[in-house]
Amino acid sequence: MKKFFICYIILACTISCSIFAMTPTFSNNSKFTRGVGNCCYYIDGTASGYSNQINSASANWVDTGFGWNPIYMTGVSSNYATHMDFYSRNPGSDTNLNGNVLGYTTFWNTDGTLVARRGFEPTYNYFYTEIVFNTSESGSYDYRTAKHEMGHALGLAHTTNTSSIMFSNINYMKVTTVQREDHDTINYLYN
Repeated sequence: MKKFFICYIILACTISCSIFAMTPTFSNNSKFTRGVGNCCYYIDGTASGYSNQINSASANWVDTGFGWNPIYMTGVSSNYATHMDFYSRNPGSDTNLNGNVLGYTTFWNTDGTLVARRGFEPTYNYFYTEIVFNTSESGSYDYRTAKHEMGHALGLAHTTNTSSIMFSNINYMKVTTVQREDHDTINYLYN
């Protein structure tokens, strides 16, 4: 009986630890006001060179491989009422892309007013996001950048865990796909 009880406690601790390992969220758990069950994204002509990465990132967020997921994403041909709009620019036309910034996400209200600009997290729910990729860093760009920026759009903040797609430095990130803690946080936010 004593052995069974000890095994039960160890199993319970293991399950609890995996359930509660989550990626940080924004202040007040800010997220899409419309949820993510019918999440549409638009790829502007300026970002068409990143279409494969964006579509792959979308597929990874929809099918994380970790069980039920509230996210369903569809690429559309117009940015009318979308959740995520993708663009690409260079540092000469966008000062937010200075240094080695590979991309960034901004958050917007239904009336087109800015909720949070690059480097600032939203403190309340938002209607849509714009994700911008840096064309001058395209040699450093890979599929993780799209997954990372989509994570911000979905409501995830940066983490210090190098084994999360939301780690802020791609050079030290140890993973290439959405991880269980990222998946669990989305379930927490949208359920």
